[in-house]
Amino acid sequence: MQIVIVGGGTVGSELAAHLQRSGHDVAMVEPRTERCAELAEKLDILVVEGGGGSPRALERAGIAQAQMIIAVSSVDEVNILSCGLAAQYGVPTRLARIRSGEYLDKRNPVDLAALGVTRIIDPEHILVRVIAQIARIPDAVEVFSYHEGEILIARHIMRDGMPILGKHFAEVAALAGEDRFLAVALHRASEGKTWIPAGDDTIIVGDDITTTFTRASLPRYLELLGLEHRRAKRAVVAGDGLSAIHLCRELNTWVDVVTLVDWDPDHALRAAQQLEDVEVISGDPTERDVLREVAAGRADLFVGVGNDTNRNVMGALLARSEGCREVIAVTLEPTSNRLFREIGVNHVVSPRRAIAHEIMDIIARGRVSVELQLRDLDLESVEIRVGAGSKVTRAPLSKIWAAHRRQAIVGAVYRHGRATVPGGGTVLEAGDEAVVILKPKHLRTVEDLFRERA
Repeated sequence: MQIVIVGGGTVGSELAAHLQRSGHDVAMVEPRTERCAELAEKLDILVVEGGGGSPRALERAGIAQAQMIIAVSSVDEVNILSCGLAAQYGVPTRLARIRSGEYLDKRNPVDLAALGVTRIIDPEHILVRVIAQIARIPDAVEVFSYHEGEILIARHIMRDGMPILGKHFAEVAALAGEDRFLAVALHRASEGKTWIPAGDDTIIVGDDITTTFTRASLPRYLELLGLEHRRAKRAVVAGDGLSAIHLCRELNTWVDVVTLVDWDPDHALRAAQQLEDVEVISGDPTERDVLREVAAGRADLFVGVGNDTNRNVMGALLARSEGCREVIAVTLEPTSNRLFREIGVNHVVSPRRAIAHEIMDIIARGRVSVELQLRDLDLESVEIRVGAGSKVTRAPLSKIWAAHRRQAIVGAVYRHGRATVPGGGTVLEAGDEAVVILKPKHLRTVEDLFRERA
């Protein structure tokens, strides 16, 4: 597919790298000269210096032959104009990142579709959903999702007292019943190995297990891990922007007590006017007295979601030192994510990377590599569309996968708008989107199984 990306920031460059590796023909339009030079050196794509609202720049990027435009510049109006121009060149799919509530308000009389936008990417919505997914799964090392949270992937360390300890994975599957979930990766530190588990593997203390399941199966998954009682009952959100307000609204639907700490007095006042049943405090979350005022030490969850990475991270660390069980920090500096985790932040969320992953999920065609951040594990997750007549459509998975038992596993399937966790008797159909966890060296073999055949 020929794709034009408008905007060479973190989101645009992440998308370009993913798409280029997936075999797409990618061109980038970026107005900053120095950034163009950086992108041209880093990525094997066409980089055009110019604005997304320039027909000439878009033409040099190949807009007339493109099947898709992804406008992710920092300016909403440029993104909308880029899509409008692309529509006139006959580009069928036109995605625009839109941040302003002025455009996203349902009461807004402006029809973005009439202006050329076929799909809106709402950063605030994506960020809140990612954080909420993490918050809903207590004690998870990592959480990721596909298809707007319908397919969830979580990683847990097995602790003393968990009900599934000592059981085979096949036994656990039987206990889950209709609420299916599937272990797709097992890291055992005592053996220094990571592998895709089989039904006869036994679960022991210390095992690091990655599991796929649907959103509907989450309660049963937590019950079998003995974590259902760890649901967050008190949450403290620290932030000075729209994301903090949206997150408070989301958490307030299932968390008993939600408090917002806002270091911008004017914004705190506006937030208090918009949020019902949420206590709003004007203060700095990096000050211990402020956190003690909101009883952060007794909170189950702290989220730093403001526009200042340092405040988000320092607030999270301070809340944890006060006794908060789980802390999440939003960072605008994704290169520092590993450092922040190492110094004690349970979860670090990069908004730009979350947006890039969301877009990749939307446009998935063929193989699309999605970074699950399975740290220190020699495994990769890919979403693969099942081709007509492909080998995986010719028999149940138990038969097709017999030769690949320890190399790869189909963790979930998305079919006709519904997510499921497959079993051995599942037969894949053309058009299905399968989430496959595999060892990278086996990627070509697995791709061949899904390839369309006459």
